[in-house]
Amino acid sequence: MSKLDVAKEDRSWGMATGTEAGLLESPKPQSVYKHGILEQYVIRFATMTASKLTPKRAVLFDGFAGRGRFDTGEAGSAERMMLAAQKAKNSTRIDLFLVERNREDFVSLDKVADEYRNRGIHVDSRNGDCGQHLDEVRQLAVGASLFVFLDPCGAGLPMDSIRNVLLKRGSWPRTEVLLNFNADLIRRAGGQLKKGQLDLGGVAKADSVCGGEWWRDVALQAHEASGGTSWEAAADAVAHEYARRLAAGTKYGSVVAPVRRQIRHQPVYYLIFLTQAPHGFWVFGAAAAKAREEWIDCLGPDPDEREGMLWDTVADQFEREHDSAIRHITDNLRSLVSDGQPKAVVEHVQEVYGDLYGEAKETAFSAALRALVKSGEIEFATKGAKPHQHVIRKATG
Repeated sequence: MSKLDVAKEDRSWGMATGTEAGLLESPKPQSVYKHGILEQYVIRFATMTASKLTPKRAVLFDGFAGRGRFDTGEAGSAERMMLAAQKAKNSTRIDLFLVERNREDFVSLDKVADEYRNRGIHVDSRNGDCGQHLDEVRQLAVGASLFVFLDPCGAGLPMDSIRNVLLKRGSWPRTEVLLNFNADLIRRAGGQLKKGQLDLGGVAKADSVCGGEWWRDVALQAHEASGGTSWEAAADAVAHEYARRLAAGTKYGSVVAPVRRQIRHQPVYYLIFLTQAPHGFWVFGAAAAKAREEWIDCLGPDPDEREGMLWDTVADQFEREHDSAIRHITDNLRSLVSDGQPKAVVEHVQEVYGDLYGEAKETAFSAALRALVKSGEIEFATKGAKPHQHVIRKATG
């Protein structure tokens, strides 16, 4: 991360605002990735989960909505949700609830919201703290499916606030959560903890976000186990334990996807996704992989790969990654069916994609499975119309 980004996150510790808040002239690569996910996933979530409701209605909640639109005129995360509501309005009613704490950014957001209100889209906008409006959001979403998007710059909501939403919503209508878990906060706080610098604020903020001091031992143990030279392993361990604790005692499962500037760089943050439906995990992973391609295309080819090559394009990088993903998923599929039992792949998304969840595209899975079937290692118990509908097993012939 640049020094500018670090300074920005330091300031945000006292007042969490959206990652698009502030004087942003155009989307940064991280926003390109996030926007890709919203475009790929949100409208599918809303229309699919609302299809069995009467009326067919979904609510999209952006708790750190920022300004809504960049100075270039490009849509920010909040406007992407408004656009989704506009696109789906003939089949599904999508209502929006947007919160932004910074007053100047909220004024900008509200002007954008007015444009969509004038087009018949229901948009509630609030200037204030995200956590203070959660009850209001739940009331709006009674009888509707709910997508909760939490993308703060710096520290996010305390864990208990998010768990409270999950516990009070129940299992139907569907609720899903996508949140940004700040890796830099954990790395920074871990360093302060190790040095005994408890007065600098990072440790206390991490305590608040994580809902207690449990993360301290997790971070220190992972840091020491990795050789004590960096805090990357600590951030990764804490993010996964955070997701586990967030879903514990609920019917939700979680996945954690690291977001990096380049393949081998430390994650800038982790996207933690929670759903009760196996299909949610599969479709979200596919959406994230497509969004990642847009993100990498924005960044350009990985400078750490093929150093010194005269011609090294994004397309070359995608081809190398795709080939690597096929090999990775091939090994995973062999392991998945090794017990001889039929496996519905949609119920084993993490076993299928492994560390490449949210990075490898669905086409890599299809290519790996096709080759294994052709070689006679795997067979279809049920061949679905779509990749996630396949039921596979170890070939018996």
